[in-house]
This record gives sequence, structure tokens and C-alpha cells, in this order.
Amino acid sequence: ADQNRAFAFMAAAISFWTIGLATAYHARIGHTWAIRLAFASSSLIPLGVLAFVNHLPVRSPNHIRVKKWVFTPVGIVFCLLSFSPVVVVSVTHPSFDRSLTTYGPLYPVFAAYVIACFAYSFHILAAKYRVSTGFLRLQIRYLVFAITISSGLATASNLLVPLLLKTSALSKYGPFFSLLLLGLVGHAIIRHRLMDIRIVIKRSVVYLAAFVAAGLILIMLLVASNLILHEQRQTPLREIILALAVAVFFSPLKGHIQRTFDRYLYREPYDYQRTIREASRALGDTIELPRLLSYLSGLVVRTLKCEGVAIYLLEHDEARFDLAITGTDGKFPDHLDLSSALVAKIERARETVFRDEIADGPTALDGRELRAEFSRLGAEVVVPLVEEEQVIGLLCLGAKRSGDPYFSDDADLLTTLANQSAVAIRNAQTHQRVVQVNEELQKILSTIKSGVIAVGAKGKIALFNRAAEQLTGLPARTARGQSVEDLPLPLARLIIGTVHDGQSRSQEEFALPDAAGQLVPLVCSTSPLLNPQGATVGAVAVLADLSRLKELEQEKRRAERLASLEAIASGMVHEIRNPLVAIKTFSQLLPVRFHDEEFRDTFSRVADREIRRIDGLLTRFRTLASASSQPMELMDISGPLQDTLETLRPQLEEHRIQLRRVADGTPRPILGNVSQLEQLFLNLCLNAIEAMEPGGELAVRIADLSEGGGTTLLVEISDTGCGIPEELLATIFNPFVTTKTHGTGLGLAICRSIADAHHARFAARNNVGRPGSTFTVEFPVPVGAARVRP
Repeated sequence: ADQNRAFAFMAAAISFWTIGLATAYHARIGHTWAIRLAFASSSLIPLGVLAFVNHLPVRSPNHIRVKKWVFTPVGIVFCLLSFSPVVVVSVTHPSFDRSLTTYGPLYPVFAAYVIACFAYSFHILAAKYRVSTGFLRLQIRYLVFAITISSGLATASNLLVPLLLKTSALSKYGPFFSLLLLGLVGHAIIRHRLMDIRIVIKRSVVYLAAFVAAGLILIMLLVASNLILHEQRQTPLREIILALAVAVFFSPLKGHIQRTFDRYLYREPYDYQRTIREASRALGDTIELPRLLSYLSGLVVRTLKCEGVAIYLLEHDEARFDLAITGTDGKFPDHLDLSSALVAKIERARETVFRDEIADGPTALDGRELRAEFSRLGAEVVVPLVEEEQVIGLLCLGAKRSGDPYFSDDADLLTTLANQSAVAIRNAQTHQRVVQVNEELQKILSTIKSGVIAVGAKGKIALFNRAAEQLTGLPARTARGQSVEDLPLPLARLIIGTVHDGQSRSQEEFALPDAAGQLVPLVCSTSPLLNPQGATVGAVAVLADLSRLKELEQEKRRAERLASLEAIASGMVHEIRNPLVAIKTFSQLLPVRFHDEEFRDTFSRVADREIRRIDGLLTRFRTLASASSQPMELMDISGPLQDTLETLRPQLEEHRIQLRRVADGTPRPILGNVSQLEQLFLNLCLNAIEAMEPGGELAVRIADLSEGGGTTLLVEISDTGCGIPEELLATIFNPFVTTKTHGTGLGLAICRSIADAHHARFAARNNVGRPGSTFTVEFPVPVGAARVRP
């Protein structure tokens, strides 16, 4: 790195400066070339300090980046001029313990350059200190102390004192002040990861050990060769063979020593790029959360050789981080509260926190709390797992087994692994939730009694639960993956309509035959399935069996009939008593007036008429009670309606009633009973004729609502009469409720009973904007009825 090279350049310049001064001020070996070497090296020391400060990982202002290059050519020029008399002339030793340095004419300019360069370096360092934060600010603080104190003392003893006091007696103490600089920088390197110099130490030791081992081998070969070849040849063959042998053995020997040294001191350093590459591949191939966490913890332990590792994941419901997995022998708490000082710091900064980097905050309590949290956690490093600006987990590492601190490349590796792992963990959590929700959904769908059918955008059935299988009669295993058109026609129409227009259908009723051929009433609601862009990608239909509801409705009607039994009985008594009173009166007078022929004729006519009246009343009452027990068959509803209208044609002509039919002549099949439907239509048409004055209009309309996506067939009979009183609309279908002067009140009750037997909706309303009333009957259309022809 540039920062490492700049530090090496600065250290080398200080070393040559120290060697030059030590040689120049030595009474026996001191020479002018040595003092000139010291001055040449000292002209490069400010450049090394400037380069080292400039390469700190904080962005410098633009004017600083421009002005720093002004000192470089000046320093190089003074380095070259230092070997001439213009900067330093000579060094002499008047006595054994006294040295005298004679300076050249450019020495004041040289001193000004050194002081200016040091001052400018301090200016850059101060500017970077002001804009830095956190741990980097702590590193720069050490550099401020090191450079300010050491450069100030060295400049005073080696530049200002000779310049102002004309004596170089203190110059020999200057190198001691450089030890302070190197010591503080070394402390920042070791304790605060200013630079990672492990590779320098490692390679130096390895090369030294390899050099010593190779030297020993060379000595052994020389001794052996002297015993064998010392008198046989006088050519350099021996030296050539020995050199080749040393060259051959040196490289593998160095490699072996390096591997041994790595295992002993550093536990085999990792390959950063290879580790990241393998981690990326493994994290991308793993979707199961336990395996993912196990791999991540194992990778961290194997790579960094830490004593313990733990991964905490955020639990939104509990508002805390729960321990998900631990590795090795580390003892970690089961959870971390969001209110803890450590978690709060990580939530704010969203960056890695090292235990040895903790500095006191605005109050001394902040630092103590963080250190206490680290102690309780038993960790040295806590790395946040950040996904979409949210901390979803924490990666906690214990101390390294080697006792080494965590260096900058360790921090980079942990940060990169944390970023990749956060995405993988979020995906695994999402997958886990989807699997869990899918399992719960399947359990719910398998237990509910409503049928659920889901269809994709291509019209293929994706979901078909057990209840749908029972309601439609289609096996679930064969239905999945089939086209929606394979479903029963009324159901398929509803789903296809929702897929095409994206509109929901609610509470649509239709009937499907069961295995025995009996119609089962169903209700269906559909909803579109939308993608994130709002486009329709399918539909879901929910089916429910209305059989029980219909049974309850029939039971309700049966209960209502029982509740109205008193009224029916009272009405029946009244209707039967009237003709019986007439017969009784005649029978009482019969003994007295038996010989009166006119009386006998009158009695005969009255008795016959009243008996027929009672018989008709009983017949209609029997029709009311037995409508639901008649057999049903597939038939065209136009047939009984047409027969009824032909039967009523003479009455229509007699009352000058105009007939208006709204129908296209297409057969309209339903399941019904012909005789009952004729009775139904006859009662409705007769009521309409009796309610109208001459010149009225009787309108009959048939509409197949299933053609527009519905499930019913509508028959409407409308008149232009006086209408139904509002107070009777709610009870018009009850027995003995009538608007006629001489009516029995059973006609509409019979119609209601026939409609119920056909599972039809029967309703009455007054016309809006015109006189009269309209009766509507909605018959359910059986599945496949559109393909049936009578």
C-alpha cells in the first residue's frame, strides 16, 4: 500500500540520517562525506513524513493535494546539493569529545525548507484530524503527537540551535528524538492497526531463517567437497556445483520454513480473494438458514482462528437480537436487547466495532458501558449484518487464539463477509417464511370446507384443494396443471372472466350435479391475482356448498308455514264454514219445504256449488303442500310458458289485453317439473290479467343471465295494473294474503312453493315510472345446460 511504502521511505531516510550523524561525529572515523550523507538523508525525511501523512485514508482538500508537490522537487534538489559545500562544508574534531561542523551558504535556506515541510505536514495532519471520525481519528491523534514532538525536538537540536547559536553540539542527540516518532507510530500500528506490517515481519524472519539454513548447507557442502575434490581438480567446477546445489535447495527450503513459521505464529494466513470467492459461491448455493449460519460461523473460525463466534438475528416480535448459532468454545448470552449500549452504537454507525478501539464518548460512562457490554458478550469484534439500511443481525467474534489483534485486512474480510451474508440471510429468512406460510396454507386449505381454486395467467390450475375436489367431482391430482376450461362451465366462466377483466365476482350462485345426479347448490366468489405492477396474473375462486343453507332456508320456510298454521286453519275454517252455512240452512228448511220444487232446485244448485268450492279449496291447499315432492327433469322453460300463454289467449282477447313477449326463441333448458311450472305461470298471468283494466299490457321476458357470466335464467311477468300496496309487499307470498275481493290468498303462496321446489328466487316489485307490478323468477342453470337441446 502507498501508506506502507511512504512509512518505509521515511524510516529509511531516518536510518541513513542516523548512520550519517553517528559516523560524522565519531572522532576516529568521522569524515565530511558522512555529514553530507546525514544532510542528504535529512532533506528526504520531511518528504517521507509528508507522503506518509498524505496517504492516510482521509480525503485531503484540493489545495493540499496541489501544494504538496511543491516540496518534492525542492527536497530532491537539497538532497543533491547536500553532497556539495553549499549546504555543509566539513566536519572537524578539535578534541576527542568535540566536533565542529562548518555550514555552507545555503544552510539557512535548507533549514527553512525543512521547517516549512514539517509545518505543512502538520497542517495536512490537522486538516485530516478535523474531518476524521471514530477509530481513524484516534489513529491520527497518535500521529499528531508523534510528528509534533519528535520533529519539533529534532528540528530544534539539529537546525535551529546551529542556525541561531552557531554550534552543533546538540546535533548528535537528534536521532534519539526519531525513536519517539517510531515508537508512537509503532504503538499505533500494534494497538490500533495503523498499518498491517505482519507480512514484512513474516517475510523477514522467513528469509533470515532460509538464509541461515542455506548457509549451513553451503558450509557442509564445502567441508565435504574439500575432503573429496581438494586434490583432484584445479578448476571452479566445485564452486559451480555447490552454487547450483544451494540454488536448488534454497527455494524449497524457504517455502518449507515459511509454512512452518506460518503454522507456528500465524496459524496459516488466509488468502483474502480465495476466501471471498468460496464464501460467495457457498452463500449463493445455500438457501436453508441453519446450514447458512453453520457455514458462516465455521468459515470465520477456520479463517481467523478465533476462540468463539456467535451470530445473532433480529426478532421483530421480541424487539431484540436472539442467539441463532455459536461456534467453538465461546460462551455468549442468549439474546441482546435493542436498548443495550453496544446495539445502540451499532444501530447508529452500522460499522464494525472493535473492543480495543473503544474510546470514551461525550461522557466517561459511554466507554465504560461499551467495554462492559463487550465483557458480558465475551467478544473482541462485533460486525453488523446490514440489509436495506437495517441491521438484521450481529456477527460476534472472540479473541484470536494466537493472541494477535484483528488487523485491517481482517476488518475488510469481516465487512465483506457480513455484506454478502446479510443478503443471503435475508433471502434464507424469506424462504423460510414462505415455506412456513405455504405449509400453514396447505394445512388450512386441506381442513376448510370451502373449495379453493387458483389459476395462473396461462389458464392452468395451480391450486385445487380437497374441498374443491368434493364440490366439483374432479380429482385434485389430475386437476392441478390442467386448463381452467376443464372445470364445470359455470365455474370456468367466472374464473376466466376474472382473469380477462381483472374484476372480482361476489356470491355468484349456481348448481352442479353430484354423483347421484342431484343438483348441489353452490356459491362462488372470485378475485384477481395481481403482480407488484398491478397487472392481473391469475385468479382465485372460493366455492361453498349451499346445501345446508338451502336446507336451513327450507326449514325456515317450514317453520314459517307451521307458524302460519293457525292463520291457515282459521282461513280454512272461514272458507269452509261459509258454504257449509248455506248447506246447513237449506238442510234445516228441507223437512218443511221438501215438497216445494223450486226450493229443491235451489238447494241442489247451492249445495253442488258450495261442495265444488270446498273441493277446489282443498285441491289448492294440497298443491301448496306437495310442490316440493314432484320429480324434476331437464326441460326447456319456453314450453310451459308458451302453453300457458296459448291457454290464456281467449281471456286476453276478451279483456283486450295486449301481449308483449321478449325472447329470441332459443331453447332455455332447466331442471324442472312441467305441470308445476304451468301452474306457476298460469297463476301469475291470471293475477296480472285480473289486475288490469281493458287495454292493458302483459309483458313476458326470458333472459339467460348465464351468457353474460351469470348462473341463472330469468323469467319476468309484468302488468300495467294497480300494483301491490306497499304494506303487503313483504307478506304477499304468505297464505290467505290477497288484494282481491273474492280471492282465497293461496295463489301466490302456491307460486312461492313451486319456485322453492325449483331452487328459484321469487320476488315481486312495483314498477318504477309506470303503473303495475313485476314478478321475477330466477331459475339456476345446470352445468352443461348450454350444450343440451330438448
